[in-house]
Amino acid sequence: MYGILAVSNDSIASDIAPGEADLTSCDREPIHIPGAIQPYGVLLAVDRKDFVIRQFAGDTQALLGIKPRRIAQLSLHSIFAEPVLQAVAERLRDPAATVVPSIQAGIVIPGAASRLDMTIHAQGDLAVVELEPSRCAADGYDPISDVKRMLASVATAENFAACCDAAVRAVRAITGFDRVMIYQFLDDGSGKVIAEDTGQDVDRFLGLHYPASDIPRQARELYRRNWLRLIPDIDYRPAPLKMAGEQPGSQTLDMSHCFLRSVSPIHLAYLRNMGVTASMSMSIVHDEALWGLIACHSYTPRYPGVDLRTALELFAQIFSLYLEAKLKADQAQRRVAAQRVHSQLTTDALQAEDIPAALVGGRVTLLDLVPSGGAAAWVNGRLASVGKVPPVPVLEQLIKWLDSTNHAIFHTQQLGSVFEPALAHLDTASGLLAIASQRRERDYILWFRPQLIETVTWGGQPDKPVEVGPLADRLAPRKSFAAWKQEMRGRSVPWDQADLEIAQGFHVTLLEAVFRQMDTARRERDAVIEHQNVLMAELDHRVKNILATISAVVQLTKSNANDLDTYAVSLQNRIRAMALAHELLAGTRWHGVPLADLLAEGEVSFATGGRVIMSGEPVTLSPRAALPLALVVHELAANAVKHGALSVPHGRIGITWGRDNADNLLLHWRESGGPPVSPPVRRGFGSLLIERSLKQEIGGSAIQTFEPEGLVCHLVIPRDCVTWTS
Repeated sequence: MYGILAVSNDSIASDIAPGEADLTSCDREPIHIPGAIQPYGVLLAVDRKDFVIRQFAGDTQALLGIKPRRIAQLSLHSIFAEPVLQAVAERLRDPAATVVPSIQAGIVIPGAASRLDMTIHAQGDLAVVELEPSRCAADGYDPISDVKRMLASVATAENFAACCDAAVRAVRAITGFDRVMIYQFLDDGSGKVIAEDTGQDVDRFLGLHYPASDIPRQARELYRRNWLRLIPDIDYRPAPLKMAGEQPGSQTLDMSHCFLRSVSPIHLAYLRNMGVTASMSMSIVHDEALWGLIACHSYTPRYPGVDLRTALELFAQIFSLYLEAKLKADQAQRRVAAQRVHSQLTTDALQAEDIPAALVGGRVTLLDLVPSGGAAAWVNGRLASVGKVPPVPVLEQLIKWLDSTNHAIFHTQQLGSVFEPALAHLDTASGLLAIASQRRERDYILWFRPQLIETVTWGGQPDKPVEVGPLADRLAPRKSFAAWKQEMRGRSVPWDQADLEIAQGFHVTLLEAVFRQMDTARRERDAVIEHQNVLMAELDHRVKNILATISAVVQLTKSNANDLDTYAVSLQNRIRAMALAHELLAGTRWHGVPLADLLAEGEVSFATGGRVIMSGEPVTLSPRAALPLALVVHELAANAVKHGALSVPHGRIGITWGRDNADNLLLHWRESGGPPVSPPVRRGFGSLLIERSLKQEIGGSAIQTFEPEGLVCHLVIPRDCVTWTS
């Protein structure tokens, strides 16, 4: 779509010998140092210390009224009036090695024929000043109002596809370009036009795919680093970068952030073959990676002013945030649903003698955790599967091959390209997601996806031949962009980020926990059997407590609900809060979690209306402290719902925490307003769990006091298990 982006200098040509050029040759071209600019402006590279001009490009006579021979002897002090010079100095006062571009519109330079727009950035010891004729709209134009209108049209869209359609319509309306598209990069580097708005009698590209070679890796990186790129007229003659005097050893100017940076002649030929005269693109970034582009084409030259470009850049940034929020919300919903399956599978595995059978033959299976066509578990030399998987001999070969790769997590949508035996089983095993234990004899969980046979419509033949033309031994861009259909085989639906995160979570909580228990069982079998009995008893008690908690929530919800709909919504929200709290704890066992977040999940789950009051210093729990404390907090909250302050409408719980002189965490749980409390005749398993969990796991302590007005519990977490923010 955008074509091969190459450099305008010929230094790379020597690296590609005759006959060696292929579709990846342009990946080696340093397009960030083209040595020239587009000639609709002037570039001055100056020393950051004294503002002396070191390099320059463009028609300084026409734009600044200064002959090139003279400008090579000047500094910015000789060119700019004091107000402009002060603005430049203020911007470059930042001591950072890299200063991102900033714009000042409508500046006045003595000798210049008109007002100019200035862009400044810095790289190392050099600052780069780019000047162009000011083309800003008339006084009174408010770019923020345009951005608000564009965002309003996006925000009211019913779904993401409609959102993209609204975005391209809004951009075309404000820019006047003949074609505006949203181009999404796919997993293999190729791209697809997913939204488009065009003028009358303009060819449509919607739905067309374009090969990865059309936008090489280094070009995608420049798009990621720069929100907007403009080529106002492809029929230009590059203005070469010139040295100001003799400067032995001067560095090559990195023009990555230069707005005037010249474009590869091959890319210009590509656009010319498409009939395009001007192009502009805004980047769409997700998770700091280039997700796609908002691409604009015009069949006549277009010079949008910096005010409009600033508005478009701001829109691209906010649209990227909207996209990121939408995608992460969708993934979060999947993770919440997967967490319930995750918990059940872990429970089944902990109770089972045959772990592989438990993972594929229970009420929920591995297929419920990650969407796939088949799954298999290989544990301690035993194999079990569910759904459609390759034959056992192929699975055994695959296990040996995975052993040789030594990956903890491995995924591919083209297994046949790296594991040849899979080519005979594309209908079951084109895609593979595998997680491995860290034991000496590795165990595996495998998910398989079948091949997805689809017909892809390309914008021209994707495997275009190498052509030797007027650009010497270079790849010449294809001249035909007619739809070219190709049947794609041997690839599955790709594994997305949510799939990988869910698998990673299962890898940590199941494989690292259960399989290490198996290793311990070989060395100390009797001790492990006793430990497993304790775990089974604890699990039984946990299930009963969870059911009791849900029952209390149901009753509390019912007593406060006015109608069935309110009752259903309230109950659903409370149960969802419990699931979210469980997901938080599962994640923080390995990454640390703020205490306030852990307690907030519990508070949302068990009470509303300000019945739980919390206060304390910001503190983060270590991974090994988060889980036992979560268990203790759950026991306290469950008991409060069943017997304590939260069992009556006016009961309250106060949770406070701080640190002692040794920086240990002290947490106080105090209930009030509930039924009268008296010491229990006998201690139940919950009390034992509260008192023993912290002590056994991290060397902490828990002391319960049954005061008449309510339960009081004092918890101590050792300082090596917490990090104080202040």
